[in-house]
Amino acid sequence: MKSYLFGILVLLILFLNFSSRNILISDILYFNSFAEQLSYEQIQDLLANGEKWAWLGYAFIPIIYAIKCSLVAFCLSIGLFFVTDRFEFKKLFGVAVVAEFVFLIPAVGKLLWFLFVQTDYTLEDLQLFYPLSALSIFDYHAVQPWLLYPLQVLNVFELIYWVVLAFGVARVMPQRNVNRAIGVVASSYGTGLVSF
Repeated sequence: MKSYLFGILVLLILFLNFSSRNILISDILYFNSFAEQLSYEQIQDLLANGEKWAWLGYAFIPIIYAIKCSLVAFCLSIGLFFVTDRFEFKKLFGVAVVAEFVFLIPAVGKLLWFLFVQTDYTLEDLQLFYPLSALSIFDYHAVQPWLLYPLQVLNVFELIYWVVLAFGVARVMPQRNVNRAIGVVASSYGTGLVSF
């Protein structure tokens, strides 16, 4: 069942990445973004190399998400072990896969935003846009570069992700205690998130 969900997750992520790459990112966008820094020929080379190696990015998506879900499951398993003396990696991998679906919502929102709302945008706008994040409160040009990622991570979807993880952990725990599960998520996954 969980491998089926992982396959659906990867297919949806591939579809969203392909859609964003082919709908939102155009040659004109590259020329407008890099015209002051690179020559016309250099931008053409950049585009040609991007097209040549695009398949590699798609090929790595299943690997990246398998690693991500494994790391989350491992962190949660360690946290659960300290609370219950049980190491439930396989079950918690499934929980991590289910929770990962939460992050499809902002990806769809981003695609729709730039398709219908902010139709005049730059590559930097695409890179730094994250709906309902702390970064959206500020003008990202005025924010220190080292603060960009933490402000993007501080968002509504990350909070929902934590809640989904906590309910999943609670289902694995013998006493199904959601409050203890929130503690497990905060002390294990939360610590890992802050470390990176």
